[in-house]
Amino acid sequence: MPFRNKLSYIARFVVDLQGKRIGESISIFEDMLIIKKGEKFYAIPFKHVEMRGDEIHVKGVVQWDKAEQLAKRWKNAQNGNRG
Repeated sequence: MPFRNKLSYIARFVVDLQGKRIGESISIFEDMLIIKKGEKFYAIPFKHVEMRGDEIHVKGVVQWDKAEQLAKRWKNAQNGNRG
């Protein structure tokens, strides 16, 4: 696994390519990092993030619509539902 302990990624600020804070990591689901951005949740695969110091940096362009759909699977799992 190319990542250090995935739990160390929780409760960190997440920044974009320009270094702008875009949210906070709040959970892990499957091989994705769950990010809260405003009132919405997004799931980003670990291969698209990296830890730099105390912040998590997103690598590349995020497809926010797709990330939001992936986060719905996490939300359903949190509520005891599937899919």
